[in-house]
Amino acid sequence: MKMKRIKISLLIVVISVAAAGLHAQTIEQAPVYKTTKGEVKVNLFYNYGFPLGSFKNDLIKNASPRGFNADVLYWFKPKWGVGGSVGYQDYYQKNPRNVYKLSDGSDISAVVSHSVQLMPIIAKAMYMPNAENSSAIQPYVSAGAGISLVNFSEYLGEFSSANATNAKFTAQAGAGIKIPFGKNDRVGFLAGATYNFTPYNKYDLKTISTIGLQAGLQFKLK
Repeated sequence: MKMKRIKISLLIVVISVAAAGLHAQTIEQAPVYKTTKGEVKVNLFYNYGFPLGSFKNDLIKNASPRGFNADVLYWFKPKWGVGGSVGYQDYYQKNPRNVYKLSDGSDISAVVSHSVQLMPIIAKAMYMPNAENSSAIQPYVSAGAGISLVNFSEYLGEFSSANATNAKFTAQAGAGIKIPFGKNDRVGFLAGATYNFTPYNKYDLKTISTIGLQAGLQFKLK
C-alpha cells in the first residue's frame, strides 16, 4: 500500500511538472500583439470608393471598385505612428444619350462620359489606443493632409471635349480596426473607412468628396 502511494505521488509530480512545462511553452509561443516604440509598418489597402455631395450629384454617381492605398508609418510611440500615404481611385460615369449645347451655340446629340482619377499623396498619422495591450481587436483612427493629383476627362461619344490634370489640397480622416495574427504581431488584418475632401472649383464642381471602404494587411518591417 505504501509503495502504491509513492507511485501515485510520483505520477502526480510528473504530471504537474509536465503541465507546468507545457504551460510555460504555451506562454512563450503565444503571439504578442503589442506595438513597441521604433517599429516601421506598411499598410496595404484595397479601396472601394463612393462619391459624395456635388461630386456625386453633378458628375459621378457610380461607386468605384478600382482603388488602393499604401502607408508607411514610423511608430515613435507605441500608440502613435506617422509617415506617408499614397493612393489611387478611378471613377467613371457614362450617361444616356442626350442633346447638349456647344460653346458656339449649336446642339449635338451625344453620349457623354466622365472619367476622374484621384491620386492622393499625403502626410498621415495613426493612433491605436490599445497598441500596448495584447488585444485581439485593436481600433484605430487616422488623419492626413497633402495633395491629390486630379485627372479629369470628359468625352462626347469617342471625342474628348475636356481634359485636365491638377494638384489640389486634400484632407483625410479615417477609422477602423486591426486584427493581429502571427507571432510578435508581424502581420495584421485591417478594415476601415476614410473620408476624403478635395477643393476643386473646376467644371462646375466645388469639391470632390469621397468615402473609401478599405480592407488590407499590415506588415511590420522593423
